[in-house]
Amino acid sequence: MHTNDISACERLVMKIIWDSTEDLSLQEVLERVNQENKKNWKPQTVSTFLGRLVKKGFLIVYRKGRYSYYQAVVSRSDFWKATMMENAMFFTKGDVGAMACCLCDDILSDEDIERLRKKIDELD
Repeated sequence: MHTNDISACERLVMKIIWDSTEDLSLQEVLERVNQENKKNWKPQTVSTFLGRLVKKGFLIVYRKGRYSYYQAVVSRSDFWKATMMENAMFFTKGDVGAMACCLCDDILSDEDIERLRKKIDELD
């Protein structure tokens, strides 16, 4: 999976799908993506994004009665890991440790660093 295969708008749609505990219809995705992202997308726009995501293998679609419902095939966790690895490859030639150290320099708060310490201790 290449995370660059989907556009920023498609990512917004995927986030709506990932955030839901149930499969969503076009109308439900439309309402949530517009509300959460302050968009004014029309049904055809969201339908186009959903269709592209199905074609790219990120979603599956199935019919239930009169409506089509969308379900993630690619999990949020898998997408997140792939995104991190692609960034590590791009910025640090695959050195994930260097990328983590860069985060520690200026980006992570003291609380984030403490949480990271606990996670590292769990790995030992």
